[in-house]
Amino acid sequence: MLTFKKNALLGKISAEPLCMQYKQAWRACGDDKELLVKLALMQQSIPYFSHACYEHLGLTKEYILENFSDYINGKRVFDDVEGVNGYTYQLYVAFNGDLKAVADVTSLMWCISTHVLITATKCPVFYISNSSDVHISCEGYNSPKIYLFDDSVVTIEDCDDTCDVIIYKYSDNATVNTGKFCLKEPKVFNKELRL
Repeated sequence: MLTFKKNALLGKISAEPLCMQYKQAWRACGDDKELLVKLALMQQSIPYFSHACYEHLGLTKEYILENFSDYINGKRVFDDVEGVNGYTYQLYVAFNGDLKAVADVTSLMWCISTHVLITATKCPVFYISNSSDVHISCEGYNSPKIYLFDDSVVTIEDCDDTCDVIIYKYSDNATVNTGKFCLKEPKVFNKELRL
């Protein structure tokens, strides 16, 4: 964690060192693991955090699994991370298996063969990174937004024509697939990763 913090403060993760507001927020967390996870789950933080992990700039999945296990993989749903009352967040790290999308914002890192079910009328946001391979099924009237990074893969397995799936690819190496029960093509947009 100290290496990650040093790399971030010196600007080794992005073109610029962290902004003053983010530095202050980080310092305010101290060693409080819950506050650190909440900071990492802010929607402006997730791409930065994911990229740093993918580039091996101080945090590994083993470190996160060992030191933050009480806060990841469905054990905690965080509320009001960014000051929006009732908006919920979750972090999954190296999670393999089935999960039901219950949070408004979910970050998935190093998740292989992870199957996500989005129940009817949900509009969740997913950040998929660190060589993840995620399969998503939509029950109907869904509008998920997916941010896809590095060489991660997302497959929309099941999606009827009432769903609107929007995917933002932040890497040419990221892959979007559709399964045989995907009745409506997702809208895919290529974006530039700016940290």
